[in-house]
Amino acid sequence: MQPAVITALHDWKLSWNRTQEAASTAMKTAFTSLDLAKRPTGCCDNMLNYEDPSLGRGRVCIDEYGRATIDFDDVPNEVIGEAIDEVWGIGWFDGAEGRPLDACGPGTYNYDDESTGAEYEVTLGPDGAGKVFVSYVPVPDAAAVLDALTSAAARGR
Repeated sequence: MQPAVITALHDWKLSWNRTQEAASTAMKTAFTSLDLAKRPTGCCDNMLNYEDPSLGRGRVCIDEYGRATIDFDDVPNEVIGEAIDEVWGIGWFDGAEGRPLDACGPGTYNYDDESTGAEYEVTLGPDGAGKVFVSYVPVPDAAAVLDALTSAAARGR
C-alpha cells in the first residue's frame, strides 16, 4: 500500500477513535452513572455499564457506525413514562393510543423512526419497574433519552 494511503487511513482511525471517545463522554455526561466497561466486551468496542439502586441497571453500546443502543432494566415506570413523553411528546408509541405513557399502565410500547432506522421499545412492568430498549439511534438522540431519564429520576427522588 502506498505510504500516503497508509497515512490517510491512520489519520482516519485516529479521528474515528476520537469520535467514539466523544460519544462516550456525551453519554456519561447525560447519565452520570455510566462507566466504561472492561474490554473485551463481547459486544461492541465502546460499551458503558451502570447499576444504580434507584434506576436499575443496564448498558449503552456505541457501534462501529456511530449509533447507540440503550438497554436498561428495572427502571421505575414513572421515570420511563416521564422521560419518554418529554423526549417525544405524547402519542408517538404504538399501544399508547395518544395517552401519556404514565397513564397507559403495564405493557410494551414501541416506536420505529423511519428517518433514522432507530427502534424504541419501553416496557412498563406490573411491579412498578420496567425496561428501556432503544437501538440504532444517533448519538445525540441517545444522549437526549439518557438526559431525560436522569432529569425524571432527579425529580422523583
